[in-house]
Amino acid sequence: MPAQPQRTKGVDSARRALQILLQFSPSKPELTVDELIEAHDISLPSAYRYLSLLREMYLIEERSKGVYVLSPEILQLAQAAELTLDYRVEAQPVLDRLRVATGETALYLRRLNDAAVCLALSESDHAISISFQPGHVMPLHRGAGAKSLLASLPKTKRARYLDKLEPPLPEAVRTALDTELDGIRDSGFAESASEVDEGVWACAAVVRSRGHVIGTVSVVAPAYRVEGRHTEIGHAVEAAARELEGVLAARA
Repeated sequence: MPAQPQRTKGVDSARRALQILLQFSPSKPELTVDELIEAHDISLPSAYRYLSLLREMYLIEERSKGVYVLSPEILQLAQAAELTLDYRVEAQPVLDRLRVATGETALYLRRLNDAAVCLALSESDHAISISFQPGHVMPLHRGAGAKSLLASLPKTKRARYLDKLEPPLPEAVRTALDTELDGIRDSGFAESASEVDEGVWACAAVVRSRGHVIGTVSVVAPAYRVEGRHTEIGHAVEAAARELEGVLAARA
């Protein structure tokens, strides 16, 4: 059994306030003052003091007299936490089914700061040399999967990323890329050819959770082998992205 973390000294009041906050749950979305007094063995003045602090920080709201609920501010914390989760366990079965459906290698990518990282992969039986391997980090402006992640960023963040590229992109190339990214952002779907590996075609569809893009599902294959199948594979990739979204929504 792992050792328990050492109890931090001098923060008893903060600890009690956080314990009260953590008492809220999907099965217990509302708490009364009486319930807090009983659960934490504290006096009525102490209960109101802790509740006042949590209200001051906009973490809880009083729904009715003596009944408290979490505030919408908590959603920002939940969204921030969700963006740090990689979901590779949930993605792997989806990728395996996508690989069977298309006969080609399927990937799941996430954005890590200014790069795209491959977190999960289901490799086809065909021999193919690609840069996409679990843990491999790639720039955001090349390849269908990476570009779909870049397209999901606000335009100011996208511009800052492009401004930092060395060597800088020629103006005409950057303008064309910006136009392409706008289209990808609107559709949630991207295609690329020979942008990461020579002779390799790819397509990708973004995966959203609570309205935020948290990753992308992609298929990569030798261009010659999928000629005439782009639409078919694209539909399969979009279906896989929606399937993963459903898995994540059900888990939440």
